[in-house]
Amino acid sequence: MERIRSRIFTIDEANQLLPYLDEALERLASLGREVTGLKREIDILRAIAGSGASTTNTDLSALGDKEASYDGAVERFRSALADVSRHGCIIRDLDLGLVDFYTMSKDQIVCLCWKRGEPKIEHWHPLDEGFSGRRPIEELR
Repeated sequence: MERIRSRIFTIDEANQLLPYLDEALERLASLGREVTGLKREIDILRAIAGSGASTTNTDLSALGDKEASYDGAVERFRSALADVSRHGCIIRDLDLGLVDFYTMSKDQIVCLCWKRGEPKIEHWHPLDEGFSGRRPIEELR
């Protein structure tokens, strides 16, 4: 498996990635919904098969098809997630669209913090504080 590394960003470098991230997060969210839906359908089909109820070859075929679709969707999700990670940013919360970028402030590493829908990076936080510790970017400079 390919090693994924984080990197140190300038504010401008991180801001340049936002259009890509907006699209990538939408794709990940869509794939996540697909995976969840397929998993639910598989669970139902397995419950029916395990209940002792009469199952037909069609039922078993449907379960096999759903499992294959699920495996493919999971692989596409993993691949899309790895692609984002290769850019060096860190997805902190897919549902909220929270992404961090490591940067330097004086002699320490901190995180630039972006939430999907924000027009640019306007916040940062210390490594140990996360989203709840967001501070205005002006305090970083």
